Amino acid sequence: MFEEPYRWMEAVSTRHNYVQEKLKMGQPVLSVPYDDGVLIMGFSPQPGKIFEVYDRIALGGVGHPADVERLRMTLLDMAHLEGFNRSAQDVTLARLLQFGIAPALKQNFEEIQRAPYIICLLLVELDGAGHPNFFRVNYDGHWETFKSGTVIAGNEKVMDEVQKKIQDTPFATFTLDKALEETCRLWAESRKQYEEDDKSIPMTLKEAFDQWYFEAAVLSGKVERRAIYRALTKEEIGKLKSSVG
Repeated sequence: MFEEPYRWMEAVSTRHNYVQEKLKMGQPVLSVPYDDGVLIMGFSPQPGKIFEVYDRIALGGVGHPADVERLRMTLLDMAHLEGFNRSAQDVTLARLLQFGIAPALKQNFEEIQRAPYIICLLLVELDGAGHPNFFRVNYDGHWETFKSGTVIAGNEKVMDEVQKKIQDTPFATFTLDKALEETCRLWAESRKQYEEDDKSIPMTLKEAFDQWYFEAAVLSGKVERRAIYRALTKEEIGKLKSSVG
């Protein structure tokens, strides 16, 4: 009987190690402010890294695609239910996280008989006053909030280093074009932390654009309509490729 708490703690520790090992090659997703709103971007071997959640909320994911999709649908259902029962203005990330997704993730992780989610999520919103809010959510339900932008990645060292550079860069004063160029540069710098002999991982921006999918979207503060999310156009991506290539 007295050994059971220790067995549970050992099992939880093993789950942490298991998920971190599965996530370690997850490629960074960055989200930063710019002078007209918020940018979220990333590269991946297959599409499905960046999504719209609600009118003023976007999601970026690292981890198992099925787990990212399941949590995206959970957030989507919660947001629409909240908007229906209360109002669209009451749908905020703080409420969705604190009273919804974070407790569910924590419960799932601590129930040893269930498979843990293999995910790390980046959530961003542009509130009614035009102020961006950035959140990072871990697989065990722990979440953090940031004011000047944030990043998620499977490699914690990469995540910490890119986060520091984001905080030291005045992204809020940049145009969208400049913010795109700078986030691509930070993404390229993060490649140095990965194994250079792994040929499946692009080591330069040119290789990333050629071999992987580039996904990027913005929440624009100057759009009059309620839904302010939009994916970057092919023309914008083409212009970016030529400027950073």
